[in-house]
Amino acid sequence: MNFSICIPNFNYEQYVGLTLESVVKQTLPPFEILVTDNASTDKSAEVIKSYAEKHTNITLKVNSTNIGFAGNVDEVGRMASGDWMIMLSSDDVMKKDALTVYKKFIQLIPNTEQFVFCSTFEKIDSNGKFIEYISPSQSSIWFRSDIDPELSMQMGFDIYKVSAPEMLKRCLTRFLNPFNFASTCYKKTTYEKVGGYGGGRLYNPDKWFHWKIMMELDYVYYIDIPLFQYRWHQNNQVSQQQQNQILKYWLDEYRNCFEISKQMLVKAGLNEHNIMRSCIRHSFLAYSFKFIKEYQYLMAFRICLMAFSIYPMVCIRALKFYLLLLLLLMGPIGSLMANLVKK
Repeated sequence: MNFSICIPNFNYEQYVGLTLESVVKQTLPPFEILVTDNASTDKSAEVIKSYAEKHTNITLKVNSTNIGFAGNVDEVGRMASGDWMIMLSSDDVMKKDALTVYKKFIQLIPNTEQFVFCSTFEKIDSNGKFIEYISPSQSSIWFRSDIDPELSMQMGFDIYKVSAPEMLKRCLTRFLNPFNFASTCYKKTTYEKVGGYGGGRLYNPDKWFHWKIMMELDYVYYIDIPLFQYRWHQNNQVSQQQQNQILKYWLDEYRNCFEISKQMLVKAGLNEHNIMRSCIRHSFLAYSFKFIKEYQYLMAFRICLMAFSIYPMVCIRALKFYLLLLLLLMGPIGSLMANLVKK
C-alpha cells in the first residue's frame, strides 16, 4: 500500500512551501509527491524546485500555459502511480500523522470492498490561525446514526459509514458534496475508471468527481478526526467567488444537474424531476437567500434569473421562488429608505 500526494498549484508562492513541508514530514512518508504548476506568474515553481532538490520523491511539472483549475487537477492526477491518491491544494496542510491514520484505516476494510473516505479538517486563516472545525456533524448528509461502532472502537474515534447508493441519494437530493477536496482518499483505479475530475467543470470539479466515483463504490466513510488544515484566505477559490461574484460555480451546478446519467439516477433511486427540483431549491434558491441576507441583492438576482432561465417550470412551482422575488423587490427599497432616514 502506498500513497500519491497530488498537488495542483497556481500562484501560491506564499503557501506551497508550507504545504510541501507538511507532506515530507509525515510519520509515514508518501510514495510520491507530485506537483503541477499551472503557469504561475510568481515564484511558486522556484519554491517547489528547491524542495524537489532535497527530496527525490517530489516531481514537478510546469504547464506551458494555464489550463484552468480542473485541467490542472487532472494533469497532476494522471501522473500518480501509487495505490491510493490524495488531491491536496497547494495552500493546505497535512497533519504529521495523517497518512499513518489513513493506512491503519484502510487495513481495517476488507480488500474486496470498493470504498472512498475523507477526514475532518481544520479551517485556518492566511497566517495558520485556527478558525473552526469542518466535521460530518455539521453536514446535513452525514448523521450520527451512520457511526459504525466496531470501526470507531478499533480506530479510537468516530467512523461514519454509509452505503454508496444511500449517500449518492442524499447528495443528489440536497445537491451537496459528501467529501472535502483536501482530505479525500481514493484508489488510483477508481480515479481512472471515472475519467478523473474534469468533465468540463470550470470551478467545482470535486463535487462532480465525488458523485461519479460513488457509482463504482460499495461504501463511503468519514473519519471524524482533524488530519488536514484548509486555509481560508482572500485568494482561495471560494473567497474569490464571493468577492468577484463570478458565475462559474453556477454553470458547474447546472452541468451537474443535466449530465447526471440514468445509471446514476437508478443507483440513487431518483428521477430527473427530483434532480431539477433539488438543483433549484437547494443550490440556486438557497444561495440566493444567503446573498440577500448579506445584502448582496445583485448577486441574488443574477442567480435567481439564471435559475428561472434553466428550469422555469420548477421555479414557478416553488413557493420559495416567489418569496425570493418579494425579498429582492422589498430589500433594496428598505435599504434605500433606511439610508434616507439616516440622512
